[in-house]
Amino acid sequence: MNEWLIALLAALIGAGAALGGSVISARSTREAGERQAAAALEALRLSTAEQRAARVHDQRRQAYARFLESVGAVAETRRTGEGRPGDRTDLQRAHDLVLLEGPGEVATAATALLEQVRRDARPDALDRAREAFLEQARTALH
Repeated sequence: MNEWLIALLAALIGAGAALGGSVISARSTREAGERQAAAALEALRLSTAEQRAARVHDQRRQAYARFLESVGAVAETRRTGEGRPGDRTDLQRAHDLVLLEGPGEVATAATALLEQVRRDARPDALDRAREAFLEQARTALH
């Protein structure tokens, strides 16, 4: 009977050890899964933030380019007397888009350039305002 009790006790100890090992293994697996899920979520957040930043950058670049094209069209019309009737309207719309896209420094430079165009400023004043806008736009984009 003593041997039977020892065998039963050994079996119970073995089963307990196996159960304990399973619990520890399951806990470790769960924690590893949670860490992986947290890492995947963080990677997704970073990816989304990078995509948003790229989208904002592209929208700003397009707005700035459109504004410069419109300034050029109005300036060309002034020089040659030929152009489209809607050039000044397009310029105002492009300016509004720059105001919307920002940042403030670029919007301020765009407004200064628009004022030079509206005043039919001399070419050197227009060039200075254009360069100031370009400098602010480049800073914002880089």
